Amino acid sequence: MKKDNAIYPKRIAVPTNDGTTIYQGMLGRAKTMFIYDVDESRNIRFVEERINPYFETMQRLKTLDVYDLLKDCSVIISGKIGKKGIGRLQNRGMELIFKQGPIHDALGIFRKE
Repeated sequence: MKKDNAIYPKRIAVPTNDGTTIYQGMLGRAKTMFIYDVDESRNIRFVEERINPYFETMQRLKTLDVYDLLKDCSVIISGKIGKKGIGRLQNRGMELIFKQGPIHDALGIFRKE
């Protein structure tokens, strides 16, 4: 799926607990976030793994804490985000993509076709 009006470079965050698949629970409950960069040529590069210090907490407004962890990213690929969290993240300019399965497959939407 090619996005004709896409702006690059992009930094993408993907929640995961196993390093291979997208975490299917709520975004803020994932133990780690894998961070990727996509350049103008649509090359994808793994940047780092970020530990989510909030994964065991249940506080209100957790999405804002997770946003602080990911604020240098412009895209989040996630299995699930709460209704209020979706609004909070979108209000801060985040592009949200909902996918399941392997991270590699989900990142395919950013590759050259």
